[in-house]
Amino acid sequence: MTRRLDPEEALAGPMFFVAAMLVIVPLADFFLTVPPAEFSSRQWRFTTLGLLSGHTLLMVLGAALVLALSAVLKRYAVQRAMVIACLTSAAIFALLTFQFWVDMGNERIATPPAEAPAVISAANRAIIRLILTTLAFAYLGWRARRMIPPATRHKTPKPVHVISK
Repeated sequence: MTRRLDPEEALAGPMFFVAAMLVIVPLADFFLTVPPAEFSSRQWRFTTLGLLSGHTLLMVLGAALVLALSAVLKRYAVQRAMVIACLTSAAIFALLTFQFWVDMGNERIATPPAEAPAVISAANRAIIRLILTTLAFAYLGWRARRMIPPATRHKTPKPVHVISK
């Protein structure tokens, strides 16, 4: 006879797997479509960060799902790890957004007039997605840190003085 699980326990593993897929699949898709690395090339950075911006929504959704699951299941170690991951991701995306913004300005100058409307439109959409991704990760991490209870400290018991007659 099998033991009946609570819905939270029964779905925890599959839901964490789905959340991991929401992060891993877009990252794999991005890394498999990005051109070979040329970090010194403004055009490569612009194109690569533009491609990355299209994959970020699912990653944020995966992080939010992990945070929600870990809160329901009271898995504080997972919550702490996700707070660190979200805040670190926010910092990384802030730097990438700034770099994209700089490259976007240079790309607008270097783009031929016939191609300018398409490049400007794509760049504006990408910068909006990158900014929103940065804000979403920062907000998730900042708010999620408040749902973790303070560490329980094992206090040494106060000495008991027994008075006997």
